[in-house]
Amino acid sequence: MQRLDRGDPRGIGRYRLLARIGTGGMATVYLGRSGGGRAVAVKVLRADFAREPEIRARFRREVEAATAVGGVYSPPVLDADPDAERPWMATEFLPSVTLRDAVERYGPLPAPSVRRLAAGLAEALAAIHRTGIVHLDVKPANVLLTADGPRLIDFGIAARTRSTLPSGSRGFMSPEQMAGSAGPPSDVYSLGATLACAGGEQDAGPVATDEALTALIADCRRPDPADRPTAAELTTRLASMTGHPEATDTTWLPTPVMAAIDQQASAAANPPTPASTPPSRRSLLIGGAVVLAAAGGGTAAVLTGADSGTTDEAKNPGKSPNATPAASPSTGSPSPKPIKLEFVITGDGPLTAFTYWVNGRPTTLSNVPLTWRRTVEVPSVPGSVEWRLRFTFPSGRVRVRVFRDGTQITDARHPLDRVLGFPDLYPYDVDMSGASAISGPLPGSDV
Repeated sequence: MQRLDRGDPRGIGRYRLLARIGTGGMATVYLGRSGGGRAVAVKVLRADFAREPEIRARFRREVEAATAVGGVYSPPVLDADPDAERPWMATEFLPSVTLRDAVERYGPLPAPSVRRLAAGLAEALAAIHRTGIVHLDVKPANVLLTADGPRLIDFGIAARTRSTLPSGSRGFMSPEQMAGSAGPPSDVYSLGATLACAGGEQDAGPVATDEALTALIADCRRPDPADRPTAAELTTRLASMTGHPEATDTTWLPTPVMAAIDQQASAAANPPTPASTPPSRRSLLIGGAVVLAAAGGGTAAVLTGADSGTTDEAKNPGKSPNATPAASPSTGSPSPKPIKLEFVITGDGPLTAFTYWVNGRPTTLSNVPLTWRRTVEVPSVPGSVEWRLRFTFPSGRVRVRVFRDGTQITDARHPLDRVLGFPDLYPYDVDMSGASAISGPLPGSDV
């Protein structure tokens, strides 16, 4: 749970926003509270994506699908406005951690937990499929672990009955989905891949000695969709494996995971104090004039540190295309302290192709050995610091971390495919992005 930045909205619809739960590539999820005190999770589309008709249409479909299936196996939709200037959706807030975060932080789940996870997700998919909807993106990042069971989230690419679009996440997509033809059996395949990730390496993980569970996962991942069990059949099969857990059973997860869930519940009850509210318009005009003078009239990105690889910057080490000459000392108000955005990429490397953007400005590198670090200083003027990383690596694993002023805001590892046993997916492509808000629009930003 992160405190609200000065540029974050303080309210959406009838909900007061209290903190950030998380930020993804296209949206930010906030902790909110209704007038009656009910805790909610409010997903708000980023302003730049809100200008894209295709993305607005996708968000509308997500609202419709989540509304149709929510309530038991996914957080119920309480309110939404897909036609707002920045589309948003409010769902019930559930103290939780994602399956991806749980495995990355605390290791694979024990076999009894994976069985309970499988039973809950199979029930969820059976209910979703009965409505004629296919999720199409079942993966650890879209599974919430709560005290009383798992929940499925993110219906952004869900479709009615069948899809001809090859959307999804590599490593969790069925063969037919990768070929552009997906239906309910594709969700079952993705469920099997997700359970394999939850239990760790197939030959050495906690589920390796659980023959019934191992066989179930293998059946879900059969290449031919006609050979896979349906979600309803899995529900019956798992009932005989797990029994019927009591509704009050809150010990199905390992102690560290339960502690993390409790910690989030506590953070929601006592959200961090938000940053001070934005200054008045007059203050912004005066301060902004100083910043623009220092930045030469545009959005400046002052780069520090050294890149590895072949670039125009390497040919002119004393001159960066993104750098701005130092301004003469101002006799007026001092310029705000710039925001430092730091990227750290570690792993097996090298990155054979690599482009990164900060506020729409690209820099392309080639054959980049790891570890790679880069710090970008952006003036603290109204708007948001927006970034994107796109790269390819031939083998191994890569970890990407992003820091704002020394505070980590992103930590991602690629690929999960290696855990799932998909060595043939290399070379592996990564395309990730994010934003960190300041107040108001950044001048010159074209993202």
